[in-house]
Amino acid sequence: MFQQQTAKLRITPQLRKAIMILKLSTPELHEVVRRELVENPALDMAGYDWDTYHINNVSPKFFRHTATPDANYDAYLHAASNEVSLERHLKEQLSFAKKIPQTIRKVITFLIGNLDTNGYLGTTLEEVADICKVDMTSANYALRILQSFEPRGIGARNLQECLLLQVQSLSDCFPLVSLLIRSHLNEIADYRISKLATNLQVAPQEIQAAIDVIKGLNPRPGGAFHIETVPYIIPEVIIEKAGEQLIVLLHQATSSRLSVNGYYERMVKENTEYSKAAKFLSHKLHAARFFMKCVEQRRKTIFRVTQAIVEEQADFFWKGSGHLKPMTLKQIADKLGIHESTVSRATAGKYAQTPWGIFELKYFFPSGLQMDRGDSASSERMKLKIKEWINSESPRRPFSDQKLADLMKQEGFKVSRRTIAKYREELGISSSVRRKRI
Repeated sequence: MFQQQTAKLRITPQLRKAIMILKLSTPELHEVVRRELVENPALDMAGYDWDTYHINNVSPKFFRHTATPDANYDAYLHAASNEVSLERHLKEQLSFAKKIPQTIRKVITFLIGNLDTNGYLGTTLEEVADICKVDMTSANYALRILQSFEPRGIGARNLQECLLLQVQSLSDCFPLVSLLIRSHLNEIADYRISKLATNLQVAPQEIQAAIDVIKGLNPRPGGAFHIETVPYIIPEVIIEKAGEQLIVLLHQATSSRLSVNGYYERMVKENTEYSKAAKFLSHKLHAARFFMKCVEQRRKTIFRVTQAIVEEQADFFWKGSGHLKPMTLKQIADKLGIHESTVSRATAGKYAQTPWGIFELKYFFPSGLQMDRGDSASSERMKLKIKEWINSESPRRPFSDQKLADLMKQEGFKVSRRTIAKYREELGISSSVRRKRI
């Protein structure tokens, strides 16, 4: 047993809530505001005139606020979707097909229901025959009919079968393509053109032409019908050019105009009999004011951080992404006199509308590399240079990663071959072996 003094950081519930609100993205903030409006009767959206209802002897709890259609109704959000699913697309083709026995139609319908999002059959024909109570001949016949539907490649059980189904529909396809798909997919993936040409005793140019045909095929024929929820981005701030200055504006859609309910506030001041009700309303009024303070503090923090980013990255907003320079969260934190974690929370999930498009605020904190001249270059600038050199290379003699590293060093960039390979992969560019044309 001994005594010891320790320093601990204790976060109060109020501080925890303020940190949580700062960290929220715009859609999350709107959801929190809606939930707070439901739970706290003392909190209102700005524009509610409770005094008018009180004067006219209308009880607030029976009042229903009806917004005008022009103010809050968005017709685009209520438009019917015209997207066609893969299942519906295939069933429509089946309905137009003639001379198919009803038993086979049921098997085809079952097969359609067992296709995955890429259009591949997710079960074996033995299982299909057992569940549908048909023989293997009927199951194979149903599968062949399904595989004749559009898009070609539907109903395949593996990648090889999917590609072969598409090749069969090509009128100008030579047999070498089918041979490569059946027996040499691994060599094609490794781009071993010389080895394939030697083993098959054909010219390398023919192998190259066949690979080009295979690259034009679709390995996921059902992917075009896969419906995904499109996330909508609402920018927190708008950065615009105004003459020779850059101005920062807070987006109005992200600013929740909140107010304290005047009716309940007056009730607390005037009520002397119902102490329990007054105590309850007083607690709710205090919570409403604190919530409004947190939301306002969030707006001010994001605005200050964005202003500091604009000052540090002015060249980007004037000239483009090639002029984005390396920057850390600590630089902005020291400039504003706040903690680094506050800058991190203020930039995570927040977006800015700029003259060059919409970017997450985290985008303006790229890593960098040291240059021979003493200054530094951002990773975005490095990627832009790599992309320019690869676009200008000879298809017969593409630049290797080491060659690109040497070119970078001639420009004054201190970069290794591994870093070049990492940036190239982030750009989605293949290696020099795969880019080479014969």
